[in-house]
Amino acid sequence: MKAEDLLKLVEAFKKIIEEIIKKPLPPWLSSLFNYILLLIFCLLAIWGGLIVISQIIKIWTEQIRPLYYNQEQKKRLLKRQRFADYIEHEIRQLNSREEWKDYRFTELEAEVEAEGKQVKFFILPFFQSTKRGLRREQSLSKALELSSERLILVEGEPGSGKSVALRHVAEKLAQRSMKDKSIKSVIPLYINLKKLERSSKVKINRELIEYFVKQELNRVNDRDIEQFLDEEFQKGVQEGTWLFLFDSFDELPEVLSSVEADTTIRNYAEAIDDFLSGFNKCRGIIASRQFRGPKHLGWPRFRILPLESRRWELIRKAELEPRIEKELNGRLRIAPQEIQDMTKNPMFLGILCEDMRDGSPFPENTHSVFENYLEKRLTRDADRLQRRFKLTPAEVRTAAEKVAFCMSIDPNLGLSPAREGIRGAMGRLGFKLRGNLEQYLNALEYLKLARSEAQIVAGDSQFFTFAHRRFQEYFATCVVLSDLNRISPRQLLTDGRWRETAVVIFQTQPPEVFAPILAEARYLLDEIAGNISGLIDDPVGYVNPETTNKNLSAPKPFAWPDGLLPLLGLLQDGFISRIKELPDDIQMQAGRFLLTASSEGTLADQKWSLEVAGITPQPVLLWLLRHGFASESQWLKEVAYRQSARLSQIPDDIAADIRQALVILFARNRLNKEFFATHAHLSRLDQASRYINILRLLKWISPIDIILHIVVFFGVIGALMLARSELSVLFALFAVAPLLFMSHLTLRKFPYFVYAINLLFLYSTNLFSSSSAVFQASYTSYLRSHRKSFFLGGFSIYIRLIFFPLLWSIFAILAANTGQFTHPFWWAFLLLFPVLYFIIKFRELIKYVISKFKVIAFVTFLYLLIFVIVFWCIYNPDSVISKILFFSYSIIVVCFIPLTVIGNFISFISYIQDWIKWQKWLKIRPSSITAQELLNLITQYHHARFSKRLIIIIRERNSLLATEDSEQLLKELALALESSIISNERQFKMQQRKWRKYLKNPFYAIKDISRRLNLVRKSSQTLTRERVNNYSGSEFFNTWLGQYTLKDKSRLVNLGSEFLDEIYILLEQIRARRQNSSVQND
Repeated sequence: MKAEDLLKLVEAFKKIIEEIIKKPLPPWLSSLFNYILLLIFCLLAIWGGLIVISQIIKIWTEQIRPLYYNQEQKKRLLKRQRFADYIEHEIRQLNSREEWKDYRFTELEAEVEAEGKQVKFFILPFFQSTKRGLRREQSLSKALELSSERLILVEGEPGSGKSVALRHVAEKLAQRSMKDKSIKSVIPLYINLKKLERSSKVKINRELIEYFVKQELNRVNDRDIEQFLDEEFQKGVQEGTWLFLFDSFDELPEVLSSVEADTTIRNYAEAIDDFLSGFNKCRGIIASRQFRGPKHLGWPRFRILPLESRRWELIRKAELEPRIEKELNGRLRIAPQEIQDMTKNPMFLGILCEDMRDGSPFPENTHSVFENYLEKRLTRDADRLQRRFKLTPAEVRTAAEKVAFCMSIDPNLGLSPAREGIRGAMGRLGFKLRGNLEQYLNALEYLKLARSEAQIVAGDSQFFTFAHRRFQEYFATCVVLSDLNRISPRQLLTDGRWRETAVVIFQTQPPEVFAPILAEARYLLDEIAGNISGLIDDPVGYVNPETTNKNLSAPKPFAWPDGLLPLLGLLQDGFISRIKELPDDIQMQAGRFLLTASSEGTLADQKWSLEVAGITPQPVLLWLLRHGFASESQWLKEVAYRQSARLSQIPDDIAADIRQALVILFARNRLNKEFFATHAHLSRLDQASRYINILRLLKWISPIDIILHIVVFFGVIGALMLARSELSVLFALFAVAPLLFMSHLTLRKFPYFVYAINLLFLYSTNLFSSSSAVFQASYTSYLRSHRKSFFLGGFSIYIRLIFFPLLWSIFAILAANTGQFTHPFWWAFLLLFPVLYFIIKFRELIKYVISKFKVIAFVTFLYLLIFVIVFWCIYNPDSVISKILFFSYSIIVVCFIPLTVIGNFISFISYIQDWIKWQKWLKIRPSSITAQELLNLITQYHHARFSKRLIIIIRERNSLLATEDSEQLLKELALALESSIISNERQFKMQQRKWRKYLKNPFYAIKDISRRLNLVRKSSQTLTRERVNNYSGSEFFNTWLGQYTLKDKSRLVNLGSEFLDEIYILLEQIRARRQNSSVQND
């Protein structure tokens, strides 16, 4: 671009501004404008110059300088390129032997501890800063390749992808070096340490490592490779042009077989460290499992994290059939927790992909996954087992089953028993093996199905453990399946070590086989029921619609007997696909427990009840689902939504709740993120195609809405140009574009508007019925929680009424909400949705109008009366009535507007204060906080959204200390919040009753007003204190609250249902962490 063009651009921009303000720019503003533009152009010129210089230096180093190499340097470059080609070929061969294709590689997320120098700001060349400290890298391979730290330790669990990541880095760098024209290019050297064999006469030192590296690089025994290494190896070491990738440090033969593993690990770690130090300027990376890794070196560590979102990328790269990939994506998102945890490991996820590729259905439990995997694993290594240990796969499998069973049934052995302890347990149980037990244990370690623990003492027996706890559970389950008499039914049902075994028995065995276990389950449930008073006797009779009412009494935590929830969860998992084979009396007994807990307990009790409600009778399950959908808690609604799949036939009201749940997912912008999981949930429902059509429509609403807005925008421009408007473009840009932009942004708020209008309609049409109070309470509470969304949703409608085609999105949401015309065929006709809906629902609408004729007529009369009065006043402004009404309206407006402005201004100021506090906390965010500090943070904020975000971040980062005080505080805080919500609902209901009494008896209103006047003598502060004390719970919680002001206490008990959900989720996390900690300590 020339200077004249820049000047023309500036002048054109000035003319646009002058056209907008309708007068020439002032001289001072024009000069300021010119100086600002000049400064911007200068900065851009400097930035562009720096980039050009950096690129020139790079091109000189990589492209031009090699052109002036002498003959010797050109020969050296050619040799290095050939050697890089050889390395790349070796990596490809290794991948081929392991049936791995690099295009299936998915980047692994890594948590990096003190990685050293890392580029933090890279926009300006030559001015790059670095940072240190704990952080997360989205790409492990790029972090390894681009890290400026010279020595790195990569740690991860078995199968987490360490070796794959190193080989990926090696292959990419080798391919780059093959094309690089510089003799300074870095060539990767991939060395697998598990092949390092040493005679007792050779010392463990740098010479041993160097000898092994050269030996590995020339394992094909090629004379040219040997000559190249003799000439170039030391040069590359001194110049830093090698990248040493040491894999499988924990699988060094001496480390695996050593009794004094710590000493051996230290010797080899120091030898590698010495090899990479001194005159060696090359970078080095060691990959190892966390146990038996070189921890004492002090190298920066890259710890591979479990797969989360990257799982879906790995599944996509597995090249499954579209049908299988879609099923796997959906089923995995709603799979039991054990399967989800298993597939966070790339190795196990790969196993699952291969099983489904071979035609296996998605597993209901991990047992079937491990069955296929271990069978393939043992068969694949049959020759090696025979050659090295003189054992067959069947013998190794039998030994693994017996060892695993001994470790599971004997609590004194634990997960990492001494080999001598295993030998003793097998003798006590009468297990015998052909040959020596040590031989079988070594074979399991060789197959990487087990390992020897590193923390051992010289002279003691070596410790043994399975590589994954699931391996042990699988092998032990095989023993029980072959002989059910080895474990008592009570132990299977109550001992957590045998839970998965019991689930597998219920899922795979015929009813006559597990009949004794069900008899024991029945006895256990009867025994627990006998120790609880106040249980509902007839759960099916209790859920009769004529006898049920919403309980608005203060919640009390249900005293769950020890082992009840785990037992019910076990039965639900075991009979997930065969519920008809579970006896009716067990289902009824489960219904008694869960109905009592849900109707009288807290929100957490309701959630826990609903989670295991799949084994209750269908009427009880329906009641619990309706109760969940009617709750304000989104946390409880999501559980109800998942459990709906257990219904054989979905009633209309629950179908409406499911549709509403889908619309709320759209409104909260979570639909795309949870699409596959939601699709899998819906696929299990009765008449699933209807709900899937709704899901698809909701997914496409936003993209289609964007297209419609673009079409309308250019249509407006075209219409203005046809009208020969001189300001058509400016009008479209500055008037129409913002409106359209806001219209699209507020689309997701429309469902809140619809729901509020629906509640208002229900309240209006049930004004004189017994359920009026419920609708009024729901409407008032909902409008209070979603006031902003309500008004934004209404704003979106007003804009779309101006541009009619944009109403398609509104009608699409209404179609999804009603479940009508959601098939893709009808999408093109959704602009006619009101007409279509009226046609198909004509009879229902007429019947509804007839049934509510009096109420609808009365409400319509009131609105028409107001309408007539307003128009009469407009056309008769001089009448006395008009003047009185106008004067009254003016006073109300004059008083209301200042109060509204002041209130909004105060709210805005408090919001800014909260935002500033929030930003400060984000900067100094501690890694851990106590319960006391958590309460301090919550009470700082005036707006609940900041308190909610605070709880979410603390939960996601595990920042709250998992102590007894933390758990107790969260439980009491949740109880106080829930009591306040229920108390508000109760107050709404009482107010509505009073209003009906006012209508029937005006004298009652006079008495009530006088009573309220007497209460005014009490200060508002005293009333607030009484209300807060009513919400607060035990003496423990009051002790915590004692240090806070009354205003802080009031904030705590008025944070709302969304905050209550987050508190309960955090409470569950703290409980789980405490349980895991106690298990590990045991």
